[in-house]
Amino acid sequence: MGTKTVRERLYLGVDIGGTKIQASLVSESGAILGKQRQSTPRTGGPEQVLSMIETVIQEVLTQAKLETTDLTAIGVAVPGVVEPKSGYVVVTPNMSLTGVSIGSHLEGRFHVPVAIGNDGNLGTYGEAWLGSARKARSALGIWVGTGIGAGLVQRGRMWRGARESAGEIGHIIMQIGGPLCGCGNRGCLEALASRTAIERDIRVALQAGGTSKLTELSGGDLSVIRSGAIRKALKAEDPMVTGILHRAAETLGYACLTVRHLVDPEVIVLGGGLIEACSEFMMPILENIVGTDRLPGARDGGHVLLSALGDDAVVLGAVALARKQVGRSPFKNRYRVEPTYPHIVRFSFGEIVVGEKAYDRDIHILVSGKVKLRDKNLAKRNDENVHAIGPKELGEVCRGGPEVLFIGCTKVKEVVLSEQAQRYLSQRSIRCEILPAVQLIDLYNKSKARKAALIHVTC
Repeated sequence: MGTKTVRERLYLGVDIGGTKIQASLVSESGAILGKQRQSTPRTGGPEQVLSMIETVIQEVLTQAKLETTDLTAIGVAVPGVVEPKSGYVVVTPNMSLTGVSIGSHLEGRFHVPVAIGNDGNLGTYGEAWLGSARKARSALGIWVGTGIGAGLVQRGRMWRGARESAGEIGHIIMQIGGPLCGCGNRGCLEALASRTAIERDIRVALQAGGTSKLTELSGGDLSVIRSGAIRKALKAEDPMVTGILHRAAETLGYACLTVRHLVDPEVIVLGGGLIEACSEFMMPILENIVGTDRLPGARDGGHVLLSALGDDAVVLGAVALARKQVGRSPFKNRYRVEPTYPHIVRFSFGEIVVGEKAYDRDIHILVSGKVKLRDKNLAKRNDENVHAIGPKELGEVCRGGPEVLFIGCTKVKEVVLSEQAQRYLSQRSIRCEILPAVQLIDLYNKSKARKAALIHVTC
Protein backbone atom coordinates (compact mmCIF):
# COMPACT_ATOMS: atom_id res chain seq x y z
CA MET A 1 0.00 0.00 0.00
CA GLY A 2 1.47 3.36 -1.01
CA THR A 3 1.81 6.26 1.37
CA LYS A 4 -0.63 9.14 1.08
CA THR A 5 0.88 12.48 0.13
CA VAL A 6 -0.21 15.21 2.53
CA ARG A 7 -0.60 18.53 0.76
CA GLU A 8 0.80 21.57 2.50
CA ARG A 9 -1.56 24.29 3.69
CA LEU A 10 -2.04 27.08 1.16
CA TYR A 11 -1.95 30.85 1.66
CA LEU A 12 -2.27 33.97 -0.46
CA GLY A 13 0.12 36.90 -0.12
CA VAL A 14 -0.96 40.24 -1.60
CA ASP A 15 1.40 43.16 -2.17
CA ILE A 16 -0.44 46.45 -2.82
CA GLY A 17 2.15 48.74 -4.38
CA GLY A 18 2.03 52.19 -5.90
CA THR A 19 2.69 50.72 -9.36
CA LYS A 20 1.32 47.18 -9.24
CA ILE A 21 -0.77 44.82 -7.14
CA GLN A 22 0.63 41.29 -6.90
CA ALA A 23 -1.05 38.23 -5.44
CA SER A 24 0.86 34.98 -4.96
CA LEU A 25 -0.30 31.51 -4.02
CA VAL A 26 2.18 30.17 -1.46
CA SER A 27 2.63 26.84 0.29
CA GLU A 28 3.32 26.72 4.01
CA SER A 29 7.01 26.08 3.35
CA GLY A 30 7.23 29.27 1.28
CA ALA A 31 7.13 27.85 -2.25
CA ILE A 32 5.38 30.19 -4.67
CA LEU A 33 2.96 28.09 -6.68
CA GLY A 34 1.43 30.82 -8.81
CA LYS A 35 1.15 34.56 -9.10
CA GLN A 36 -0.77 37.30 -10.86
CA ARG A 37 -0.26 41.03 -11.03
CA GLN A 38 -2.11 44.06 -12.34
CA SER A 39 -1.31 47.76 -12.52
CA THR A 40 -2.51 49.76 -9.52
CA PRO A 41 -5.33 52.15 -10.53
CA ARG A 42 -3.87 55.66 -10.71
CA THR A 43 -7.23 57.42 -10.78
CA GLY A 44 -10.44 57.01 -8.82
CA GLY A 45 -11.01 56.23 -5.15
CA PRO A 46 -10.58 53.24 -2.86
CA GLU A 47 -13.34 51.32 -4.64
CA GLN A 48 -11.17 50.98 -7.75
CA VAL A 49 -8.18 49.74 -5.73
CA LEU A 50 -10.29 47.26 -3.75
CA SER A 51 -11.86 45.97 -6.96
CA MET A 52 -8.41 45.39 -8.48
CA ILE A 53 -7.22 43.56 -5.34
CA GLU A 54 -10.23 41.24 -5.57
CA THR A 55 -9.60 40.71 -9.29
CA VAL A 56 -5.95 39.73 -8.78
CA ILE A 57 -6.81 37.34 -5.94
CA GLN A 58 -9.50 35.69 -8.02
CA GLU A 59 -7.14 35.39 -11.00
CA VAL A 60 -4.60 33.47 -8.89
CA LEU A 61 -7.27 31.11 -7.58
CA THR A 62 -8.68 30.55 -11.06
CA GLN A 63 -5.21 29.91 -12.47
CA ALA A 64 -4.59 27.25 -9.80
CA LYS A 65 -8.15 25.81 -10.14
CA LEU A 66 -8.80 26.48 -6.45
CA GLU A 67 -11.61 27.89 -4.34
CA THR A 68 -11.26 30.22 -1.36
CA THR A 69 -12.08 27.22 0.85
CA ASP A 70 -8.69 25.77 -0.17
CA LEU A 71 -6.91 28.67 1.57
CA THR A 72 -5.83 28.79 5.21
CA ALA A 73 -5.46 32.59 5.29
CA ILE A 74 -4.60 35.70 3.26
CA GLY A 75 -1.86 38.20 4.12
CA VAL A 76 -2.02 41.73 2.71
CA ALA A 77 0.75 44.33 2.59
CA VAL A 78 -0.26 48.01 2.46
CA PRO A 79 2.10 50.94 1.75
CA GLY A 80 1.19 53.01 4.79
CA VAL A 81 0.22 52.95 8.44
CA VAL A 82 -2.26 50.22 9.36
CA GLU A 83 -4.00 48.96 12.49
CA PRO A 84 -3.28 45.22 12.22
CA LYS A 85 -5.88 43.94 14.70
CA SER A 86 -8.80 45.65 12.98
CA GLY A 87 -7.39 45.62 9.44
CA TYR A 88 -7.94 49.38 9.21
CA VAL A 89 -5.74 51.56 7.00
CA VAL A 90 -4.81 54.72 8.90
CA VAL A 91 -3.02 56.44 6.02
CA THR A 92 -1.51 55.59 2.63
CA PRO A 93 0.47 58.62 1.39
CA ASN A 94 0.77 57.42 -2.22
CA MET A 95 -2.63 55.84 -2.91
CA SER A 96 -6.32 56.12 -2.02
CA LEU A 97 -6.81 53.53 0.73
CA THR A 98 -6.72 55.89 3.71
CA GLY A 99 -9.63 55.19 6.08
CA VAL A 100 -10.54 51.83 4.51
CA SER A 101 -11.17 48.72 6.65
CA ILE A 102 -9.50 46.49 4.11
CA GLY A 103 -9.20 43.48 6.44
CA SER A 104 -12.91 43.13 7.17
CA HIS A 105 -13.75 43.91 3.53
CA LEU A 106 -11.62 41.04 2.20
CA GLU A 107 -12.73 38.64 4.94
CA GLY A 108 -16.32 39.36 3.95
CA ARG A 109 -15.52 38.82 0.29
CA PHE A 110 -13.37 35.64 0.54
CA HIS A 111 -14.47 34.14 3.91
CA VAL A 112 -10.98 33.32 5.20
CA PRO A 113 -8.84 35.00 7.90
CA VAL A 114 -7.04 38.10 6.59
CA ALA A 115 -3.89 39.59 8.15
CA ILE A 116 -2.89 43.18 7.29
CA GLY A 117 0.54 44.77 7.68
CA ASN A 118 2.77 47.56 6.46
CA ASP A 119 4.63 46.60 3.27
CA GLY A 120 8.04 47.68 4.57
CA ASN A 121 7.57 45.59 7.71
CA LEU A 122 6.40 42.60 5.70
CA GLY A 123 9.21 42.82 3.13
CA THR A 124 11.67 42.60 6.01
CA TYR A 125 9.62 39.82 7.59
CA GLY A 126 9.89 37.85 4.36
CA GLU A 127 13.66 38.33 4.22
CA ALA A 128 13.97 37.27 7.87
CA TRP A 129 11.95 34.12 7.13
CA LEU A 130 13.45 32.98 3.82
CA GLY A 131 15.79 35.64 2.42
CA SER A 132 19.07 37.45 3.05
CA ALA A 133 18.34 37.94 6.76
CA ARG A 134 17.36 34.31 7.42
CA LYS A 135 20.24 33.80 9.88
CA ALA A 136 20.35 37.28 11.38
CA ARG A 137 19.07 37.95 14.88
CA SER A 138 18.00 41.44 13.81
CA ALA A 139 17.41 43.00 10.41
CA LEU A 140 16.22 46.30 9.06
CA GLY A 141 14.92 46.29 5.49
CA ILE A 142 14.75 49.40 3.31
CA TRP A 143 12.46 49.14 0.27
CA VAL A 144 12.95 51.68 -2.49
CA GLY A 145 10.24 51.90 -5.13
CA THR A 146 7.44 54.39 -5.76
CA GLY A 147 8.08 55.45 -2.15
CA ILE A 148 10.50 54.24 0.52
CA GLY A 149 9.38 51.86 3.25
CA ALA A 150 11.27 50.00 5.92
CA GLY A 151 10.80 47.44 8.65
CA LEU A 152 12.63 46.09 11.67
CA VAL A 153 12.53 42.40 12.66
CA GLN A 154 14.24 41.01 15.74
CA ARG A 155 14.25 37.29 16.54
CA GLY A 156 11.20 36.68 14.38
CA ARG A 157 9.19 39.60 15.74
CA MET A 158 8.31 42.81 13.95
CA TRP A 159 8.95 46.02 15.84
CA ARG A 160 5.87 48.10 14.94
CA GLY A 161 6.12 50.88 17.52
CA ALA A 162 3.62 52.48 19.89
CA ARG A 163 1.66 54.06 17.02
CA GLU A 164 2.11 51.26 14.44
CA SER A 165 4.46 53.55 12.52
CA ALA A 166 7.91 52.28 13.45
CA GLY A 167 10.25 51.79 10.50
CA GLU A 168 8.92 54.73 8.45
CA ILE A 169 12.45 55.59 7.42
CA GLY A 170 11.12 57.08 4.19
CA HIS A 171 9.86 59.98 6.27
CA ILE A 172 12.94 60.83 8.28
CA ILE A 173 14.07 64.35 7.40
CA MET A 174 17.26 64.26 5.34
CA GLN A 175 17.17 67.86 4.08
CA ILE A 176 15.68 70.72 6.10
CA GLY A 177 13.28 72.65 3.87
CA GLY A 178 13.74 70.11 1.08
CA PRO A 179 11.20 68.94 -1.52
CA LEU A 180 7.59 68.34 -0.48
CA CYS A 181 6.88 64.69 0.34
CA GLY A 182 3.64 62.80 -0.20
CA CYS A 183 3.21 62.64 3.59
CA GLY A 184 3.05 66.45 3.79
CA ASN A 185 6.48 67.03 5.33
CA ARG A 186 9.49 68.44 3.49
CA GLY A 187 12.91 66.95 2.92
CA CYS A 188 11.98 63.33 3.69
CA LEU A 189 14.22 60.53 2.43
CA GLU A 190 11.32 59.45 0.19
CA ALA A 191 11.19 62.94 -1.35
CA LEU A 192 14.89 62.71 -2.19
CA ALA A 193 15.68 59.10 -3.15
CA SER A 194 12.51 57.21 -4.17
CA ARG A 195 11.68 56.47 -7.80
CA THR A 196 9.00 59.19 -7.56
CA ALA A 197 11.65 61.69 -6.46
CA ILE A 198 13.99 60.59 -9.26
CA GLU A 199 11.17 60.97 -11.80
CA ARG A 200 10.50 64.49 -10.51
CA ASP A 201 14.17 65.50 -10.70
CA ILE A 202 14.47 64.14 -14.25
CA ARG A 203 11.41 66.10 -15.40
CA VAL A 204 12.68 69.28 -13.74
CA ALA A 205 16.06 68.86 -15.45
CA LEU A 206 14.39 68.31 -18.84
CA GLN A 207 12.14 71.34 -18.38
CA ALA A 208 15.25 73.39 -17.61
CA GLY A 209 16.62 72.49 -21.05
CA GLY A 210 18.57 69.33 -20.27
CA THR A 211 18.59 66.30 -22.54
CA SER A 212 18.35 62.60 -21.75
CA LYS A 213 18.22 59.33 -23.61
CA LEU A 214 15.17 58.55 -21.49
CA THR A 215 13.09 60.57 -23.93
CA GLU A 216 13.99 58.13 -26.69
CA LEU A 217 13.83 55.04 -24.46
CA SER A 218 10.30 55.91 -23.32
CA GLY A 219 9.03 56.82 -26.77
CA GLY A 220 8.60 60.42 -25.67
CA ASP A 221 6.14 59.55 -22.88
CA LEU A 222 7.67 60.50 -19.52
CA SER A 223 4.40 60.54 -17.57
CA VAL A 224 5.70 57.46 -15.74
CA ILE A 225 9.41 56.59 -15.69
CA ARG A 226 9.84 52.94 -14.76
CA SER A 227 12.87 51.54 -12.92
CA GLY A 228 13.71 49.45 -16.00
CA ALA A 229 13.95 52.58 -18.15
CA ILE A 230 16.26 54.18 -15.57
CA ARG A 231 18.47 51.07 -15.70
CA LYS A 232 18.66 51.28 -19.51
CA ALA A 233 19.61 54.95 -19.30
CA LEU A 234 22.38 54.09 -16.83
CA LYS A 235 23.67 51.38 -19.15
CA ALA A 236 23.70 53.94 -21.97
CA GLU A 237 25.76 56.22 -19.67
CA ASP A 238 23.17 58.99 -19.79
CA PRO A 239 24.81 61.91 -17.89
CA MET A 240 21.57 63.37 -16.50
CA VAL A 241 20.20 60.08 -15.16
CA THR A 242 23.61 59.02 -13.86
CA GLY A 243 23.99 62.24 -11.89
CA ILE A 244 20.49 62.17 -10.42
CA LEU A 245 20.73 58.51 -9.44
CA HIS A 246 24.20 59.01 -7.95
CA ARG A 247 22.76 61.69 -5.65
CA ALA A 248 19.86 59.41 -4.67
CA ALA A 249 22.28 56.54 -3.90
CA GLU A 250 24.39 58.83 -1.72
CA THR A 251 21.30 59.90 0.20
CA LEU A 252 20.35 56.27 0.77
CA GLY A 253 23.90 55.55 1.92
CA TYR A 254 23.69 58.22 4.61
CA ALA A 255 20.28 56.87 5.60
CA CYS A 256 21.93 53.46 6.13
CA LEU A 257 24.51 55.13 8.39
CA THR A 258 21.68 56.68 10.39
CA VAL A 259 20.06 53.25 10.75
CA ARG A 260 23.32 51.72 12.00
CA HIS A 261 23.73 54.40 14.66
CA LEU A 262 20.10 54.42 15.76
CA VAL A 263 19.08 50.74 15.68
CA ASP A 264 22.35 48.82 15.13
CA PRO A 265 20.80 45.85 13.29
CA GLU A 266 22.90 42.81 12.43
CA VAL A 267 22.06 43.32 8.74
CA ILE A 268 20.47 46.02 6.60
CA VAL A 269 18.63 44.58 3.60
CA LEU A 270 17.96 46.77 0.57
CA GLY A 271 15.23 45.93 -1.93
CA GLY A 272 12.36 47.30 -3.97
CA GLY A 273 11.94 47.95 -7.67
CA LEU A 274 14.55 50.69 -7.99
CA ILE A 275 17.21 48.72 -6.09
CA GLU A 276 16.43 45.55 -8.07
CA ALA A 277 16.87 47.40 -11.35
CA CYS A 278 19.86 49.58 -10.48
CA SER A 279 21.75 47.79 -7.68
CA GLU A 280 24.86 47.29 -9.83
CA PHE A 281 25.23 51.07 -10.05
CA MET A 282 23.89 52.04 -6.61
CA MET A 283 25.43 49.46 -4.27
CA PRO A 284 29.09 50.49 -4.66
CA ILE A 285 28.09 54.07 -3.81
CA LEU A 286 26.08 52.94 -0.79
CA GLU A 287 28.77 50.57 0.43
CA ASN A 288 31.44 53.22 0.07
CA ILE A 289 29.49 55.64 2.27
CA VAL A 290 28.70 53.00 4.91
CA GLY A 291 32.38 52.04 4.80
CA THR A 292 33.36 55.58 5.83
CA ASP A 293 31.65 55.14 9.22
CA ARG A 294 34.14 56.17 11.90
CA LEU A 295 32.01 55.10 14.86
CA PRO A 296 33.17 51.56 15.74
CA GLY A 297 31.00 48.86 17.25
CA ALA A 298 31.93 46.28 19.86
CA ARG A 299 31.39 43.43 17.39
CA ASP A 300 31.09 42.81 13.67
CA GLY A 301 27.70 43.61 12.11
CA GLY A 302 25.65 46.24 10.33
CA HIS A 303 26.36 44.74 6.90
CA VAL A 304 24.37 45.98 3.92
CA LEU A 305 22.87 43.17 1.84
CA LEU A 306 20.52 42.96 -1.12
CA SER A 307 17.12 41.29 -0.98
CA ALA A 308 17.40 37.62 -1.94
CA LEU A 309 13.64 37.36 -2.56
CA GLY A 310 13.25 40.33 -4.89
CA ASP A 311 9.64 40.99 -5.90
CA ASP A 312 8.49 38.12 -3.69
CA ALA A 313 9.82 39.49 -0.38
CA VAL A 314 6.65 41.38 0.51
CA VAL A 315 4.18 38.63 -0.46
CA LEU A 316 6.20 36.04 1.48
CA GLY A 317 6.27 38.37 4.48
CA ALA A 318 2.50 38.75 4.14
CA VAL A 319 2.16 34.96 4.18
CA ALA A 320 4.40 34.75 7.27
CA LEU A 321 2.06 37.26 8.97
CA ALA A 322 -1.01 35.27 7.87
CA ARG A 323 0.59 32.10 9.28
CA LYS A 324 1.21 33.89 12.56
CA GLN A 325 -2.40 35.09 12.70
CA VAL A 326 -3.73 31.53 12.44
CA GLY A 327 -1.28 30.30 15.08
CA ARG A 328 1.35 28.76 12.78
CA SER A 329 4.23 31.25 12.85
CA PRO A 330 7.12 30.12 10.61
CA PHE A 331 9.54 31.46 13.22
CA LYS A 332 8.49 28.82 15.75
CA ASN A 333 10.32 25.53 15.34
CA ARG A 334 7.20 23.44 15.84
CA TYR A 335 5.55 25.04 12.79
CA ARG A 336 8.51 25.07 10.44
CA VAL A 337 7.73 23.19 7.27
CA GLU A 338 10.54 21.86 5.09
CA PRO A 339 10.12 22.46 1.35
CA THR A 340 9.68 19.47 -0.95
CA TYR A 341 12.25 19.04 -3.70
CA PRO A 342 12.59 16.58 -6.58
CA HIS A 343 14.98 13.68 -6.00
CA ILE A 344 18.01 13.45 -8.28
CA VAL A 345 18.04 9.78 -9.21
CA ARG A 346 21.29 9.45 -11.12
CA PHE A 347 23.86 11.30 -13.20
CA SER A 348 26.18 10.28 -16.00
CA PHE A 349 27.90 12.38 -18.61
CA GLY A 350 25.21 13.41 -21.09
CA GLU A 351 22.21 12.51 -18.91
CA ILE A 352 20.69 13.33 -15.54
CA VAL A 353 17.47 11.89 -14.12
CA VAL A 354 15.45 14.12 -11.80
CA GLY A 355 12.29 12.57 -10.43
CA GLU A 356 10.85 10.55 -13.28
CA LYS A 357 12.30 12.64 -16.10
CA ALA A 358 15.65 12.39 -17.87
CA TYR A 359 17.51 15.42 -19.27
CA ASP A 360 20.35 15.42 -21.79
CA ARG A 361 21.18 19.10 -21.31
CA ASP A 362 22.40 21.31 -18.46
CA ILE A 363 19.65 22.12 -15.97
CA HIS A 364 18.61 24.51 -13.23
CA ILE A 365 16.63 23.19 -10.25
CA LEU A 366 14.89 26.21 -8.76
CA VAL A 367 13.88 26.93 -5.16
CA SER A 368 10.31 26.06 -6.15
CA GLY A 369 11.49 22.57 -7.18
CA LYS A 370 10.87 23.22 -10.87
CA VAL A 371 13.48 21.94 -13.31
CA LYS A 372 14.41 24.17 -16.23
CA LEU A 373 16.84 23.67 -19.07
CA ARG A 374 19.85 25.93 -18.77
CA ASP A 375 20.26 28.70 -21.34
CA LYS A 376 23.99 28.43 -22.16
CA ASN A 377 23.78 31.70 -24.05
CA LEU A 378 23.74 33.47 -20.67
CA ALA A 379 27.31 32.25 -20.24
CA LYS A 380 28.41 32.68 -23.86
CA ARG A 381 27.33 36.32 -24.01
CA ASN A 382 30.07 37.22 -21.58
CA ASP A 383 32.55 34.41 -22.06
CA GLU A 384 33.18 31.69 -24.62
CA ASN A 385 33.44 29.21 -21.74
CA VAL A 386 30.01 27.59 -21.22
CA HIS A 387 31.10 26.77 -17.66
CA ALA A 388 31.35 30.47 -16.86
CA ILE A 389 28.56 31.58 -14.51
CA GLY A 390 27.71 35.27 -14.28
CA PRO A 391 25.23 37.33 -12.26
CA LYS A 392 22.56 37.23 -14.97
CA GLU A 393 22.40 33.44 -14.85
CA LEU A 394 22.53 33.47 -11.06
CA GLY A 395 19.51 35.78 -11.14
CA GLU A 396 17.64 33.02 -12.96
CA VAL A 397 18.71 29.99 -10.92
CA CYS A 398 18.60 31.82 -7.56
CA ARG A 399 15.16 33.31 -8.07
CA GLY A 400 13.29 32.87 -4.80
CA GLY A 401 16.34 33.16 -2.55
CA PRO A 402 17.98 29.78 -1.85
CA GLU A 403 20.08 29.41 1.26
CA VAL A 404 22.55 27.31 -0.72
CA LEU A 405 23.29 26.96 -4.43
CA PHE A 406 24.74 23.63 -5.59
CA ILE A 407 26.81 23.70 -8.78
CA GLY A 408 27.76 20.35 -10.28
CA CYS A 409 30.08 19.53 -13.17
CA THR A 410 32.14 16.58 -14.40
CA LYS A 411 35.26 18.73 -14.10
CA VAL A 412 34.97 21.17 -11.19
CA LYS A 413 38.10 23.09 -12.22
CA GLU A 414 36.32 24.21 -15.37
CA VAL A 415 33.57 26.04 -13.46
CA VAL A 416 34.21 29.78 -13.43
CA LEU A 417 32.36 32.08 -11.02
CA SER A 418 33.07 35.63 -12.13
CA GLU A 419 33.87 38.30 -9.57
CA GLN A 420 30.45 39.80 -10.21
CA ALA A 421 28.85 36.39 -9.65
CA GLN A 422 30.64 35.93 -6.33
CA ARG A 423 29.51 39.40 -5.34
CA TYR A 424 25.94 38.54 -6.33
CA LEU A 425 25.93 35.55 -3.96
CA SER A 426 27.62 37.29 -1.02
CA GLN A 427 25.29 40.31 -1.26
CA ARG A 428 22.31 37.96 -0.83
CA SER A 429 23.86 35.67 1.79
CA ILE A 430 23.69 32.64 -0.52
CA ARG A 431 26.22 29.88 0.15
CA CYS A 432 27.68 28.12 -2.89
CA GLU A 433 28.86 24.50 -3.11
CA ILE A 434 30.79 23.53 -6.28
CA LEU A 435 31.31 19.78 -6.54
CA PRO A 436 31.71 16.97 -9.06
CA ALA A 437 28.17 16.17 -10.17
CA VAL A 438 28.32 12.61 -8.80
CA GLN A 439 29.15 13.91 -5.30
CA LEU A 440 26.67 16.76 -5.57
CA ILE A 441 23.71 14.43 -6.04
CA ASP A 442 24.01 12.87 -2.60
CA LEU A 443 24.63 16.22 -0.91
CA TYR A 444 21.72 17.88 -2.71
CA ASN A 445 19.29 15.07 -1.94
CA LYS A 446 20.20 15.04 1.76
CA SER A 447 20.20 18.81 2.25
CA LYS A 448 17.25 20.17 4.27
CA ALA A 449 18.09 23.77 3.35
CA ARG A 450 16.16 25.98 0.96
CA LYS A 451 18.18 25.19 -2.14
CA ALA A 452 18.77 25.53 -5.86
CA ALA A 453 21.10 23.73 -8.25
CA LEU A 454 22.90 24.31 -11.53
CA ILE A 455 24.14 21.05 -13.03
CA HIS A 456 26.33 20.73 -16.10
CA VAL A 457 25.21 17.59 -17.92
CA THR A 458 27.31 18.07 -21.04
CA CYS A 459 30.40 20.09 -21.94
